[in-house]
Amino acid sequence: MNRTIVALGLIGALTLMAVTAFAWGPGFGRGMGMGYGPGPAGINLSADQTAKIQKIQGDRYAELAKVRTEIVTKQAELQALFREPALDQAKIAAKGKEIEALQAQMLEKRLAARTAVAEVLTPEQRAQMPASGPAMGPGFGPGMGMSHMGMGPGMNFGPRW
Repeated sequence: MNRTIVALGLIGALTLMAVTAFAWGPGFGRGMGMGYGPGPAGINLSADQTAKIQKIQGDRYAELAKVRTEIVTKQAELQALFREPALDQAKIAAKGKEIEALQAQMLEKRLAARTAVAEVLTPEQRAQMPASGPAMGPGFGPGMGMSHMGMGPGMNFGPRW
């Protein structure tokens, strides 16, 4: 009987961990944030320009995904520091600074990609940008939105370039 109780307890614990892992998933809800749309809105792009902009956006997404993963890891480490019996203010502050540095790195990468997109455009197209962009439109990015599993990163509306 004791073996049965232990086995059922282990199965319950494993099920709980699996449910938690799946609940952490992407959760594609709608939210506000930077998005990855088709490109600058309202500007006639050549096929070559469209391909270049899509490559820049794809590369940016890949780079930012790595940094985002690091941020999530550092935030989990920060939460662990807050759960320790004796709080170490120096460790907490240092971890916060690491997160801030990663967020600054993300901003630099976004600005570099935005500059690269602007360089693909002709001067006439860039002159149209203030009138037509950055446009608000559907995109996929790090916005916060409600999903069927709760709050999480998801589809959002944001600048499309």
